[in-house]
Amino acid sequence: MNSNNELTRTQRLLRTIEPVIYAKRWLTMTILVVATVLLAWQMVQIKRDAGFDKSIPLEHPYMKVLKQYMADFGGANTVLVALMQKPGHGDIYNAQFLTSLKTATDELFFLPGVDRSRVSSIFTPDVRYIEVVEGGFSGGNVIPADYQPTQKYFDLVRANVGKGGHVGRYVAKDQDGAMIYSELLEVDPVTGEKLDYEKVAKGLEEKLRGRFMNPNKIIYTLKKDHGPLKAGSKVAEGFVDYGWKLMLQDFEVANPAGEGLKPIVVHGYEVKTQTVPNPQYNPNITVHIVGFAKVVGDVIDATMQVVLFFLMTLVMTMILLWLYVGSFKLAVLPLICSITAVIWEFGLLRLMGKGLDPFAILVPFLILAVSVSHGVQYVNAWVGEITMNRRNSFDASLETWRRLAIYGTMAIMTDVVGFALIGLIPIDIIREMALNATLGMAAIIVTNKVMMPIMLTWVDIGDPVAFQDKQDSRDGIFDPLWRLISNMVRPAPAVIAILLASALFGWSLWKGEGLQVGDSQAGVPELLPHSRFNNDMAAINANFTIGTDIFKVIAEMDPESCVRYDMIEQVDRFDAHMENTVGVQSILSLPWAAKQVNSAFSEAAPKFRVLPRNQYAIVQAITPIPTSSGLLNPDCSALAVFVFTKDHTAATLERIVDKTKAFNKSNAAEFYETHKDVDAKYCGDKMDARREVGDTKVKLEKFIEGLRKSHPGIGYDAINGNGTVVALTKKNDEAKEKLKGMDKACPVNFALASGNVGVMAATNEEVHRLERPILYIVYAGIIVCVFLSFFEWQSIVSIMLPLALVSFMAYAVMTILGIGMKVATLPVVALAAGIGVDYGIYVYATLADATAGGYKLRDAYFKTLKMTGKAVVFTGITLGIGVATWLWSGLQFQRDMGKLLVFMFTANMFGAILLLPAIASFLLKPRELAPGEEPVFKPRH
Repeated sequence: MNSNNELTRTQRLLRTIEPVIYAKRWLTMTILVVATVLLAWQMVQIKRDAGFDKSIPLEHPYMKVLKQYMADFGGANTVLVALMQKPGHGDIYNAQFLTSLKTATDELFFLPGVDRSRVSSIFTPDVRYIEVVEGGFSGGNVIPADYQPTQKYFDLVRANVGKGGHVGRYVAKDQDGAMIYSELLEVDPVTGEKLDYEKVAKGLEEKLRGRFMNPNKIIYTLKKDHGPLKAGSKVAEGFVDYGWKLMLQDFEVANPAGEGLKPIVVHGYEVKTQTVPNPQYNPNITVHIVGFAKVVGDVIDATMQVVLFFLMTLVMTMILLWLYVGSFKLAVLPLICSITAVIWEFGLLRLMGKGLDPFAILVPFLILAVSVSHGVQYVNAWVGEITMNRRNSFDASLETWRRLAIYGTMAIMTDVVGFALIGLIPIDIIREMALNATLGMAAIIVTNKVMMPIMLTWVDIGDPVAFQDKQDSRDGIFDPLWRLISNMVRPAPAVIAILLASALFGWSLWKGEGLQVGDSQAGVPELLPHSRFNNDMAAINANFTIGTDIFKVIAEMDPESCVRYDMIEQVDRFDAHMENTVGVQSILSLPWAAKQVNSAFSEAAPKFRVLPRNQYAIVQAITPIPTSSGLLNPDCSALAVFVFTKDHTAATLERIVDKTKAFNKSNAAEFYETHKDVDAKYCGDKMDARREVGDTKVKLEKFIEGLRKSHPGIGYDAINGNGTVVALTKKNDEAKEKLKGMDKACPVNFALASGNVGVMAATNEEVHRLERPILYIVYAGIIVCVFLSFFEWQSIVSIMLPLALVSFMAYAVMTILGIGMKVATLPVVALAAGIGVDYGIYVYATLADATAGGYKLRDAYFKTLKMTGKAVVFTGITLGIGVATWLWSGLQFQRDMGKLLVFMFTANMFGAILLLPAIASFLLKPRELAPGEEPVFKPRH
């Protein structure tokens, strides 16, 4: 219980704030309305802000390796495009298919955001073949420079594909399809602008899939004059029929007034369409596109559906509120406050210079849920003051505020603290979600504890007696239920409830052990299993050995070491080690390519497909392999080993990482046995020196990138003369000299990792490392806030035990449903805990106040159920029904989160009304009444 001094301080605080809300309510409301309008203006300007780097843990050791070697071996942000002949239409060696492939390669090459140095297909000069002919070697591009669409050249291309070993890589295993490989630049190296993933995804559909699969081409012309553009002017042409979504599209048109001027933006509703035959339509092929950009694009395409679910949730909540309180005006108020909180959330996010990541679209739902929870409690208490104590609207609002202000605000503060602590996870997208949710929760404090009380002072319910009769008749229906549930504070039911909860907790710990960190299924779990993207991924995996999942291991050694047999042989053994690993589809590396070349020297005899021991023979085998192949860097101090996996499930990733680490350890141990001049410490220091070179290089590049963004048009002289650039360059040079001085040979270090699977492995490790600590930190923050709400240990035990039970049960439910713990799901368990805190604080506060007023436990809990318990039950059911609509979403991760949130909302509700009172019954003792004294409900605050 609180002391008298603490009560006095609380009352003094309330009296200080009351005049701001009630004495000057018109002024306060005017300020809030103006602020809402201004923030709404900011909200409509908020932009989507997707980013590949945001979704990865950049500080993880694997990602430092990725960044260090990105210029040599590329990154992990890939786009794969596969053109496949339809069944029954033969192989790719015909004029129509090869013309389509050439056009597709060119279109992808010039697509904004694509790293042109890393676009590869059989039509690009980096895809070559080599053969031994009379008089020496012969080789060249797979597609000859003088290629013509004739049978002679079709046969030649077929032969070159086979000689180059490109079947299964750039050409499908059955040679009925071909692949175009590309990588995206996260930031434009000239302008410093971030990549617009929505535009890239749209371009992939327009320039590639639609170009070959849509029999029609669509011409867009202006309906009327638009600046210097005249009516009827051609705005754009494309191959995707947007239907009603055309009004949401924007087209950039070159300014006819002159070059260098900003393009003119024409909106979709300003154009009309004309359909003409598509001359590039190829009815014999299908186009499959995969990559992070396409995932983002598909999620963005579903945004309108997400908004529809948001509106459906609002309408359903309003209808249920109307039925609950019996007044349309009162039902609308919590929704007004909830929508206002979401507006403030987005507006504040925009003011802080942030955008909305497509994968954070569920945060507004959580803000809506928390706001509705508090709004229902407030309206419920206000109605009680009107009907039971016969107060007018103003006095009822004031008394309600005095009773719930401290409890309600502290409940929201627990959410704020919990959401803010999630930001400790070093992944930018989670930090942005934490900021997003924290801003929304801060907005709820204003809308529910200031705006709602003021609006209720102006609500006129008409005849109080008639309103009370309606409320009594409505509430009376559920009195038998409340009377039954109130038995939970009796010893026998309480003990049974606690024992059942203990059993559930044990089951949750056992079942939750099976929770996978990472994806638990093949394909992209954010999208439906049979979505176009996942079908495209399945088609590519089925027809190509390289697949869509690439795990790159960087073999680090001294410069020019790749021509030393004792060094490159270690990489060759690693290839064999990984190739025999379950889940690995194929391996591509410099030793693999060198063995093909060495075999070619001996009339392609299979027995010579080995690494030669002679150094000059190794040089001869490696020389034809260019650095553009992505297998080696210019000084041959690092080799990329491409490990193509069959899928990217958590089990596959964990197995490959463990195998790599195990080989690295055993290989080093063997090396030290035969090279006594070095040891693990020396080579460890050398590896740290190598990583320091990479770190200083990445910091320098990142600073220059930011400099170009903040100073558009800055010249190279100005960049090189910048003080920070000079300092970082010097630091990088010093790191290089330090590494150069460590000239003793060490074993090859197989550094993890790059490629999209390497990114997933790093993310999984980070999530696994932080999932429980972050949850415990969040709970520690919540415990502090709960204690500050009541200043008694009984409140912590009563509120936190049911909350903890539900959180651990959530892990078990995720295991049963096959939902993996990953970046998209990690915050949800912690975020949804906020609803449970709200439930618990309101129920416990009312129960503790009733027992402090002299009510016996069962009567106290019956009164609690009548006052706040029914609102908790209503909120749990309403929110559960609301998120249940997500089960029909076009996004798989929204369906999964819908299942999880339905469970957590309802489980927290049952925990608050069944388990909490059972625990509290052993901790709260009713105040002894004096002879003749009647029990009275009086809030302790």
